[in-house]
Amino acid sequence: MKNLVLSFAILTSVLSFAQQREDRNLRGERKRVAQGIKSGEIKPREAVAIEKQAQDVKQAKRAAAADGQITVKERAKIARQDKQLDRTIYRKKHN
Repeated sequence: MKNLVLSFAILTSVLSFAQQREDRNLRGERKRVAQGIKSGEIKPREAVAIEKQAQDVKQAKRAAAADGQITVKERAKIARQDKQLDRTIYRKKHN
């Protein structure tokens, strides 16, 4: 019984850490977009497109994790999408 409780606590903390890491990444992107809007580098229409792209990345992460295991191929696809989102934000801020 004690091992079961300990295992559950460890699993919960690992999942919580993974969620916090994802949230921190999305918060960083949202902060970059908000700063770009505030400075006038990103127009509101561009911000909407960036937000849609961010939602697509988030949906891909959820879909990959739906079966409980993220394959190497899925991880690579998500990483490409995330990197493309970063590039999009950079390009919109520096055009």
